[in-house]
Amino acid sequence: METKKVAVKYGATAVIVAIVIIATTIFANPLLSPLFSRQLGPKTTFLIMLTDPPTVPSGTTQLNLTYSGISVHITYLDGTSSWVPVQATGKVNLLSLLNMSQTIASIVLPTGSIVDKIQFGISSVEARVNNVVYPVTMLTNQLLVLIRGNGVVSGATAGVLFDLYPTLTQINAIDSTGGNVNYYVLVPSAIAIVKTNIAEQQREVGARVELDDDDHYELDEVEASLSRNLNIISASLSVKGTITDFSVTVKNVGATNATLFGLILDGTFNETESDDVEDYDLEEESVPFRISGTSLVPLLGENDDEAEENQLISSLTIRSGQSVTLSFSGMLQIQDDDDDEGETAIQTILTPVLGSRFTIRLMGESFKTFNLKATLIP
Repeated sequence: METKKVAVKYGATAVIVAIVIIATTIFANPLLSPLFSRQLGPKTTFLIMLTDPPTVPSGTTQLNLTYSGISVHITYLDGTSSWVPVQATGKVNLLSLLNMSQTIASIVLPTGSIVDKIQFGISSVEARVNNVVYPVTMLTNQLLVLIRGNGVVSGATAGVLFDLYPTLTQINAIDSTGGNVNYYVLVPSAIAIVKTNIAEQQREVGARVELDDDDHYELDEVEASLSRNLNIISASLSVKGTITDFSVTVKNVGATNATLFGLILDGTFNETESDDVEDYDLEEESVPFRISGTSLVPLLGENDDEAEENQLISSLTIRSGQSVTLSFSGMLQIQDDDDDEGETAIQTILTPVLGSRFTIRLMGESFKTFNLKATLIP
């Protein structure tokens, strides 16, 4: 009996020692733990490529965008997932990427993992219009886009082609001296697709290659498919005095989530200075709105200090079958800078012209337009 007790005692001790040795080994070499096992095994090169056909006002010769803070979302073989930051920072003239793609980053990922989303950060934008350089206000400084297509990292060199096709919106205003002044806002749309037909010369960071027929076809197919997913169910635009009420109800009728970054309201507005509400001028304007929850926030002015300070993200994900109503109520007031003497500049107020036709342009993973007329608030 004593022998059996000793055997059991030493057996238990051996198990404890073994556990301690294993734990110590894992602690000393964390790559052996399940948490880090996804770092082991074969790797595949994955490229980030950018293309861009922007819509810009007449006279625009440069649209310079500085990008940073890029990440891709990865699901690993063990079922875990994470955002992987990509070392990519640079400046590109978007007008130089018409019908071209530029490789902006190269990363190494575990073979067999899945890439399904990309996050693209915008640090700053400036535009050269009629030989004058203007700072550009960004509707959002961060884009989160689903990668469409088979994102399995198969072992052969592949990548994501990020198609950033923004609209540069010009806003006309009157400064404190009565002169005309232009402000610019960048309203983005974007889609991302998996690209596998990668030429050898495209694999170097910085390389530019002309888009081929397959690229054009796939981008057009994805954009057309996404545009069918997001519908404007109804919209209203009403005016009372200087107060504008504007609402849009959007429904995702597709099978996958849809992303919306903001919208633009195009049409004819009464334009007046805040100290003389009787003196109206008619102007064709494009008023951009960013999204904050279910509220629409107009971006009218040279800078949006709140957005710059808080790194605001204008983005709304609408689930399959979901309807969302976005709304604004208030004055559409252009925020001019203070004048040279430090006095507050006279503000310009926009009000939709009653009975005029307006066009809503949704800006997200696809375009969607809707026409309506301005009515009087009872």
